[in-house]
Amino acid sequence: MRNRDLARLRHLRTLDPVTDHEEIYRTVVQYEFGWETLLGLNLAFYRTFGIPAIAELLYSTGEMTERTRKRADDTGLLMYELITHGLESERGRVGVRRLSQIHRRFDIRAEDYRYVLATFVVVPTRWIEQTGWRPMCCHERTATVEFYRRLGALMHVTDIPADYAGFERLLDAYEAEHFAPTAAAEALMTATRGLFAGRLPDRLKGLAGPVADTLLTPALRKAVGAPTPALPVRILVSALIRVRATAAAWKAPRTEPYLTLGTAQSYPNGYRMEELGPQSSE
Repeated sequence: MRNRDLARLRHLRTLDPVTDHEEIYRTVVQYEFGWETLLGLNLAFYRTFGIPAIAELLYSTGEMTERTRKRADDTGLLMYELITHGLESERGRVGVRRLSQIHRRFDIRAEDYRYVLATFVVVPTRWIEQTGWRPMCCHERTATVEFYRRLGALMHVTDIPADYAGFERLLDAYEAEHFAPTAAAEALMTATRGLFAGRLPDRLKGLAGPVADTLLTPALRKAVGAPTPALPVRILVSALIRVRATAAAWKAPRTEPYLTLGTAQSYPNGYRMEELGPQSSE
């Protein structure tokens, strides 16, 4: 049963999901589904480990295995800067430019760029549908698509899907063709699994590794060399997620953003956008 005020959702439905996509998507990420989106974006990043070409590239830089916390903070800060301030804002333009600087020194295939965009669109959306306190509405889903279509265009990605169904087809087909186990994927998963603790309710933090593995699909677990968690852990995780969704449905709407930018564990005294990411990428 839901008793939460839906005034914000009613407002979003008065907006145009294409022209107003940044306002709608920002509301989804920072107010309506803060925890779900953050965890969904983490799961999206994990899925890229299952693609051998991407896993090998990520592993070769050493950023994720040797500077794991900083790499995670840099990625999260860049994404949330873009979402919070908008792609066309001054900080947004700096953020997009920084992303381009970081990636252009690598020989990344266009199809891999498209796949990564698809993970950001589809994986968090599916996660919200599975665990959220309410379903996403069509405006919210369309706005998500439009945000990442615009980000992809600014980064000169070509042949971007036009709608959510297209992103779903791309993601599912690409994974069916390319998912495969590699030593690089296993090393990346081992290095980053512990970071999951910070995304989990207090009762689950001590089980961060098994919980992280529970949230992966069987195909992804196979690709990253993750074990299938014991049945009691899977049952516990599922039950706690349902309890959390039920509780969230009865809470008052959030009035402050889920994440406040300015500092992070790797940047306790603040940061400049130009500092995010490996400095050798200039």
